[in-house]
Amino acid sequence: MSPMDARDEAAYAARVRAWAGDLRTGSTRTWRDFLDAPVTDVQTADDGPLPGAAQLELVRRLAGGDGPIPRFAELADLVATTAGPGRGLVDAPLPWPSRRTVGTPAVEPDELPAEELLRASAGVLARLLTPEAAIPAPRRPAAWRPWRRGFTLLGAPTTVELVRGALLQRGLREGGSRTTWFVLGGPLEDLMAQRWSARVRAGAGLRWQRLWRTAATNDRLPPAIALPTIARYVSDQFDPARVHVVLAEEPGQALAAVAEVLGVPAGTLGPTADVLATDLLRRVNPVLGLAVGEEARRRVVDRVWPEIAGGEPVAPLGAPAAQLDWAVAAGERMADALRAGRYAVHGDPALVVPTRRSDVRRVPDPDAVLEHALRVVARAWQRYTQRSTERGVQP
Repeated sequence: MSPMDARDEAAYAARVRAWAGDLRTGSTRTWRDFLDAPVTDVQTADDGPLPGAAQLELVRRLAGGDGPIPRFAELADLVATTAGPGRGLVDAPLPWPSRRTVGTPAVEPDELPAEELLRASAGVLARLLTPEAAIPAPRRPAAWRPWRRGFTLLGAPTTVELVRGALLQRGLREGGSRTTWFVLGGPLEDLMAQRWSARVRAGAGLRWQRLWRTAATNDRLPPAIALPTIARYVSDQFDPARVHVVLAEEPGQALAAVAEVLGVPAGTLGPTADVLATDLLRRVNPVLGLAVGEEARRRVVDRVWPEIAGGEPVAPLGAPAAQLDWAVAAGERMADALRAGRYAVHGDPALVVPTRRSDVRRVPDPDAVLEHALRVVARAWQRYTQRSTERGVQP
């Protein structure tokens, strides 16, 4: 490297560090705008590796989020020093007027693909969630009514979890003698989304497209959401009169139907969506599992993830275009089997059949996942700062 090249590299490094220092104050100026602005004195670190373009752009977007973030400079430092896990662009340099690019082409940070910023977000979230593994989950004993009518919930994982929680708040626990079996379901694409969410929360790095491709290739729905098969099994094992298939658009309707059969107040459940959170979590799982171990990862995800990752807009996610014909045929077979069953069916079996609407997304949108990831990182950081104040935890 010639002396001129060395001086130019030093000037480039100094300018990158200066932009990092500017972003650290909460600035939202892009790299392009920062280069065009007059040079000002900004407190920067003089040593250590240069922050990556994805990390710096993530800091900039966090600064432009929905609201102020406490101790933002500390968050900026954590983001800047966190490598993005998985495969992606290798050390993409920032554009520099006189810098010759060798290897990965230079790219404007605000033009990086969403996937690169999601990689950086996954690494940051794993660091913020790691201290949670050492915090024991609180025990919340619920009231118990020994005279309750026994029941068991099967089927759609998210709906089962929400209905189970609502009934537990009323002192109703699953089990008991002569239990009534409820197989909870809804539109096939929603069933698949709930199954996808359950698999990812259990640790899988499964993509939405792969879930459908596997089902279509095997011409078989995942057993956990194969409603007719489940209902037929419990009907054969027990009295069909004690089996109820509940088909509902959203969990609140399922709770109402179950409560009516059990003769208890229903209450309300709001509509839920976790498509974006699921697609984000599948990226976080590998690095979080390496950091704390699989058992601790499950505890952290079960206890913390719903709190920090909830609240996304409700928007349907449909079967991928390549599997849509199979999905419609599978839904029609399911509807026919439910109509022919010996058990009670609450709701119209036609509800399970997917529609061919053009306004439904067929794969998760990386830009939408990234927008949600920025909110999740901000919430995780707020939780972390509260915990660190209480316990002195360091990321």
